[in-house]
Amino acid sequence: MIALHLLSLLLGRTFAAAVEWSVHRYLFHVLGKRKGSPFSFHYRDHHRACRKNEMYDEEYTHGSLFAWNGRSREVWAAVVSLTIVAGLTSWWAPLFTVGAAYGGLRYLWVHYKTHVDPEWCRVHAPWHYDHHMAPNQDTNWGVSNEWFDKLMGTRTPWEKRDEVAARLRRRAEHKRAAQRQRA
Repeated sequence: MIALHLLSLLLGRTFAAAVEWSVHRYLFHVLGKRKGSPFSFHYRDHHRACRKNEMYDEEYTHGSLFAWNGRSREVWAAVVSLTIVAGLTSWWAPLFTVGAAYGGLRYLWVHYKTHVDPEWCRVHAPWHYDHHMAPNQDTNWGVSNEWFDKLMGTRTPWEKRDEVAARLRRRAEHKRAAQRQRA
């Protein structure tokens, strides 16, 4: 019986990872690249901000959840999705629901953390750092983990991650030092 419960939790978590990966890949990186798409904000705004600010996206620290921005869309989509999944599965597979909810909440937390603390991202979520900062942004669609990318064959580690991050940190330190000298 315990094995069945653990399997149910694992299936819920795997379901959440599959949804995360699929939405990121197909909605945001296929449909989202089309001009006028309701998903174009992801590539147009979020990726641009991350490239410009070495993973940092100010919407994650200053954006309101009640404004219609990328961060609020992400949170509300997760809340609605989790509510639907819970409504459909909680009565017959409650541990599946718990696993899926954990996966959805983990996604929200990891995505938030990666874009307010780029150094944490580089160390603890290198697959997401690689997704945004490597030359090819059309790989590494897992956000909360890399194992679904590994399963699907889309995990592409970026060899220059640490080298480029060090260069960007030095540039930022020089910029801060120059600002202090002007002040």
